[in-house]
Amino acid sequence: MRSRIEKNRVVIMIKMHLFSIASLILVFWFGGCSDQDILTTPWNMHVIDNTSFGSDGTKVYDVNNDGYEDIVCGWEQGHVARLYLNPQQKGVWRFIEMPAPDVEDAIMVDLDGDGSMDMVTFSEGEHRRIAIHWAPRGEVYEEADLWKTEDIPCTIDVTQWMFGQPMDVDNKNGIDLIVVGKNEGAIVGWLESPEDPRDIGAWKLHTIAPASWVMSVEILDINRDGRPDVLVSDRNDQTNGVKWFQHPGFQEEELETIWNEHLIGMREMDPMFLDVKIDANGLLEIWVPNLHEKIFQFVQLDAAGLDWKTESIPFPEQAGTVGKSAATGDIDGDGKMDLVTTYDGAENRAGVVWSHFNESTGDWQHHDVSGPLGNKYDFSYLLDMDRDGDLDILTSEENNNSSTVAGLGVIWYENPLINLE
Repeated sequence: MRSRIEKNRVVIMIKMHLFSIASLILVFWFGGCSDQDILTTPWNMHVIDNTSFGSDGTKVYDVNNDGYEDIVCGWEQGHVARLYLNPQQKGVWRFIEMPAPDVEDAIMVDLDGDGSMDMVTFSEGEHRRIAIHWAPRGEVYEEADLWKTEDIPCTIDVTQWMFGQPMDVDNKNGIDLIVVGKNEGAIVGWLESPEDPRDIGAWKLHTIAPASWVMSVEILDINRDGRPDVLVSDRNDQTNGVKWFQHPGFQEEELETIWNEHLIGMREMDPMFLDVKIDANGLLEIWVPNLHEKIFQFVQLDAAGLDWKTESIPFPEQAGTVGKSAATGDIDGDGKMDLVTTYDGAENRAGVVWSHFNESTGDWQHHDVSGPLGNKYDFSYLLDMDRDGDLDILTSEENNNSSTVAGLGVIWYENPLINLE
């Protein structure tokens, strides 16, 4: 296994070097790097890790409170989850590896309140369970052998688990977990933390609503009633759409009632990974691509979260054929919101694209970030990875779920645009 991984890594590195040489030739041919060259040339890619299979989405946390973003990623076909510790621009990212067969997602949260962030993994495939990887405290945090992995019994074989988010649902004991799945038995639900979170058999699973294939879950107080609500994008079948579930109240009898469901849009349109921002008035703006056609924008118009404006734009022509994610931020430093989208079906096409709205022409202009490398990208984060004052793009690429040929792995693209006028 190790030799195969190293062979795949060598192949990827050769491709990256050839791609870099081609980019340098373009710069030389055009006599330097003008603003137009920057807008038309793919960004420089940096690899954090490409030594396993199926890097299936990244999440960002500061687990050691050093002011630098750490990264957690599940490797679905590699059957592990890795927590990468930010080297603070000092070189290689060290990682802590946990066993996680068929893992789809991993999050970090201090579930037992001991001051150390634990890892929670969500497994689909044949493994079908949610596991807590309890972290040790203090200076031994990086010693993987001191972590303890336990499956939550009430989640085993219920469904193929996709994602989760921490949330204090019942206002008692510790942090609970909002959990979502796909296919048979899929639900939007919540895991109730017992008085002692380490009592793994005492966790209880509650159903909020049936689901089909949940792609995103976010926790926000959408109607501003002081209680956190659950925002999801769900694809396939009868439950399809972008929607939110209204927290019924913290009393036990309230939590046993139905969480009211409010549809935002995209019924029968297969919404994928969404991005959500809160404006100065506390209202939401949501961006989300569907599977094959458009990128949708939803703007909240009322404090109750019942009235939304909907607009959409077509996929960029140069992009992959399957939509995956959207993220928003000021990419080019002009003080205005830009859009970053990622794609599947991106072999020899752009898997990562950034777009800005041209007010003079009244349309969106799209720019290739990733170049032709890669095939299946996951969701993206916009953050200043190199601390040079602009937003870079963190993402992962898994080579279409291959368990034999490694993808690009956990990667980030360096923003060259901050100096544009």
